[in-house]
Amino acid sequence: MISVFYRVGLYVSSFFPLYILLVVNNYTSLSSWEKIKKILAFENATGSAFWFMLLGLMMFSIMSLSIITNVSLSEKHEFDGISKTEDNLLDYVVTYLVPLLSIDITKLNSLLVNAGLFLLLGFIYVKNNFVYLNPLFLFFGYNIFKTSKEEIIISNFDIYDLKNMEKQRLKCRVLGYKIFLVRRQGQDS
Repeated sequence: MISVFYRVGLYVSSFFPLYILLVVNNYTSLSSWEKIKKILAFENATGSAFWFMLLGLMMFSIMSLSIITNVSLSEKHEFDGISKTEDNLLDYVVTYLVPLLSIDITKLNSLLVNAGLFLLLGFIYVKNNFVYLNPLFLFFGYNIFKTSKEEIIISNFDIYDLKNMEKQRLKCRVLGYKIFLVRRQGQDS
């Protein structure tokens, strides 16, 4: 099973689409070389902290998901009754999207309130092992599936391939209680 550190990494990476939207929403802060120099010089500490934190979170997100999707598949498990599920992911995205897009990067209280929301959601995500609620998996070519035993499969196989492999012992990695990473053989590490 993956450690808390990796679950935190997956949580941070689950916000990656939001980070992109925040960049687009605040692009005027980056619209000229002079404005970028002011950010680098910390002329507005709050705005500069926002941009450096956002850049750091984006880099950490890509590294975290890259590590998880390339981890070795050290176990074998049999799955039955596999079906596709995406509704939880959509609910998760909608939950954080509206409040966090209302960030005013020039106001410290706005950043603090949103950081508090980010931390609260993170605590719930990590504590309840919601590692599969991550939109970046879709961007990396992975889908989320459910089994008849309420197991979660994160895989780059399509539903038809997985259905054809039901009741076979597949190489996988346990990411959490009843959460498995199943990857095509050519991508084993």
